[in-house]
Amino acid sequence: MHCISILLCFLSLPLKVDKFLYHLRLSDENLIDVSERFRREMDKGLGRDSNPTAAVKMLPTFVRSTPDGTEKGDFLALDLGGTNFRVLLVKVSDNGKQKVEMENQIYAISEELMRGSGEELFDHIAECLANFLEKLGIKNQKLPLGFTFSFPCQQTKLDESILVSWTKGFKSHGVEGRNVVSLLRKAIIKRGDFDIDIVSVINDTVGTMMTCGYDDHHCEIGLIVGTGTNACYMEEMRHLELVEGDEGRMCVNMEWGAFGDDGALDDLRTDFDQDIDAGSLNPGKQLSFYSEKIPCYCLRRVHNNKKRLPRCASSPRFARRLHKMVRRLVPDCDVRFLRSEDGSGKGAAMVTAVAFRLAIQHAGRQRILDALRLSQEQLLDVKRRMGEEMNRGLAKESHDQATVKMLPTFVRSMPDGTESGEFLALDLGGTNFRVLLVRVRRGKRRSVEMHNKIYAIPQEAMQGTGEELFDHIVHCIADFLEYMGMKGASLPLGFTFSFPCHQSKLDQGILLKWTKGFKATGCEGEDVVTLLKDAIYRREEFDLDVVAVVNDTVGTMMTCGYEDPLCEVGLIVGTGTNVCYMEEMQNMELVDGSEGKMCVNMEWGAFGDHGELDDFSTDFDKAVDEHSANPGKQTYEKMISGMYLGEIVRNVLLEFTTKGLLFRGKLSERLKTRGIFETKFLSQIESDRLALRQVRSILQHLGLTSSTCDDSILVKEVCSVVACRAAQLCGAGLAAVVDKIRQNRNLPELKITVGVDGTLYKLHPHFSNFMHETVRDLAPQCKVTFIQSEDGSGKGAALITAVACRIRDAGQC
Repeated sequence: MHCISILLCFLSLPLKVDKFLYHLRLSDENLIDVSERFRREMDKGLGRDSNPTAAVKMLPTFVRSTPDGTEKGDFLALDLGGTNFRVLLVKVSDNGKQKVEMENQIYAISEELMRGSGEELFDHIAECLANFLEKLGIKNQKLPLGFTFSFPCQQTKLDESILVSWTKGFKSHGVEGRNVVSLLRKAIIKRGDFDIDIVSVINDTVGTMMTCGYDDHHCEIGLIVGTGTNACYMEEMRHLELVEGDEGRMCVNMEWGAFGDDGALDDLRTDFDQDIDAGSLNPGKQLSFYSEKIPCYCLRRVHNNKKRLPRCASSPRFARRLHKMVRRLVPDCDVRFLRSEDGSGKGAAMVTAVAFRLAIQHAGRQRILDALRLSQEQLLDVKRRMGEEMNRGLAKESHDQATVKMLPTFVRSMPDGTESGEFLALDLGGTNFRVLLVRVRRGKRRSVEMHNKIYAIPQEAMQGTGEELFDHIVHCIADFLEYMGMKGASLPLGFTFSFPCHQSKLDQGILLKWTKGFKATGCEGEDVVTLLKDAIYRREEFDLDVVAVVNDTVGTMMTCGYEDPLCEVGLIVGTGTNVCYMEEMQNMELVDGSEGKMCVNMEWGAFGDHGELDDFSTDFDKAVDEHSANPGKQTYEKMISGMYLGEIVRNVLLEFTTKGLLFRGKLSERLKTRGIFETKFLSQIESDRLALRQVRSILQHLGLTSSTCDDSILVKEVCSVVACRAAQLCGAGLAAVVDKIRQNRNLPELKITVGVDGTLYKLHPHFSNFMHETVRDLAPQCKVTFIQSEDGSGKGAALITAVACRIRDAGQC
């Protein structure tokens, strides 16, 4: 009987044990719920306003990059986190194969020092550093040092860490609330027998991530699960509201041991958890802190990687369960664990090595980019030189030698609101052209109504005879009139003809040369208005009164001038660039008469063709010019307009990569291809709405498949510098224009509006702001308003025709 009772007791024992263990078991639903709670707490910790009440503090570490394998040099590390601390010399080489060699020495910290003054503690640390350096014979070298300081700290930069409170038995007074880096530097200076450069201070979690990150460049998470537990990871800067800036990434020290301190885990805590907490040194704190002592790990986030996960050496069951649970909770991430073998001391050295590499590379990149940055004095110089060239272009004696030709357009007046009637417009400037019917109403119902149709110009017409080209244009006009139910109508017509022309009156334009792929014979040197009229005569279906021929810049000014009477400047910043404005007749020596004003087509793209911009031109500009279709021509345009900015960026990226400052020094064949970096990429890359991962996808499209997040940031910086310079140069030229108008009228202050068209101005996210700011800075006595032309230069041509009709026929055409 007795044996049976004992047997029954043993058989019931598992049931009693299971009863106690039941509350320690968590279902997948429980764990998913904990994960969601934790994610909410992370978001709370990242927010500027919510961080003070968050249990998971998400502290910025100012570690902005992980190792990329190109780090090299000798670095010191100091690892302080207990009664013993280590000093290390870490030699990192990059001679074709990553290699790290380490020497270290362990030093003790006595009980008296742990509880004495902070000055005595740091004097002791400095003495141990001196001993280590002397032992290795490197005391006379000033080496960079990384400081692993594993106590709760608040960081404001990489080399500054304010001790919040001592833990682990330390109570040295005069340290809490102070920068531990400054205390160490002070102790070293007091000795005076050696010097070091303290580059970084981190905690052990960050050190673990960086140690493993050198061996595996995908390592972006550090995890400590030992006597205590914590984690860090690389967070996107745009989510980290505690730090200024929104580009790139920064390592965040989560301090996740405090998760649950606000009651978030109360429904999961057992009687055992409560008993342990009650008997701890800090009841109610660090509720998720307690765990089995196992080694430190780094999480490696890898997608679609089917390799087996390595096992933990000292606690294989814990490791296996951790791996299994992560796989179940985040099935879309294939997570691998890499154990840190060398501790956080090596990690501190790697943080220092990365910071050292970034500093050297940053300095190298800035030296290159500085050539593309223009000072206020330089921009004022550009403004002055543009003003001088404008005067040369206006003067009869110097006109032929001037790069800025200041061509008369014979447009003598802006719209005044009294224009009315129906007008045709023809807008020709590329392989497609538009025919427009523009109805202008005056009075209280003042408005402009437009109808238009786009036609293609076939290749055979572009490169055939002039007669064939203009016959095709007239055929399209006839089709449009029939389409509008106006077959046979005779209307005044304005002709936007965006090719280089010489004008001697408003309705005459002598074609100087074809551009944009046109090669129709019998046109160069001829009046394009006459060629158009001859083609209309040959068709014998209708007659048109060709009143005006203008270029697209003048058309833009007139379009905007109808909406704003103060608009007296037209600006194009797109594939190319040009400006027109209303000049006083008394300054125009190329045209008879001195009364009133006339619009001048500046053709400012050629500014610099005689060396006026040589001291601002870089090697990148020279490379772009050398391989262009017109070397030595349109210098200003090549530094500003959309046709060339992408190519300037590509040449800068080539220089960076060749010097090992970008893409780890690896050139792609596509990046070597001229024209591959389109200017539209500048607008896309600089878009504030575009995350860096999308920037990276653009780079991958360009064949830069190995680009990193850091590379994306740098490419974005290059695009910004090139676009900023273009906008500033454009603004400096425009400042010269508006200031000349002010001086012409002898005004202390000028209020004027600039009408603008062009894809670069309209689509680039920052170009317009940079340009506006430059005009304000360089022409402070001019209050300039900018309005965009929404209807194109075709409407402008019709309005010029309407104005000409008003002037010619006293308001009746």
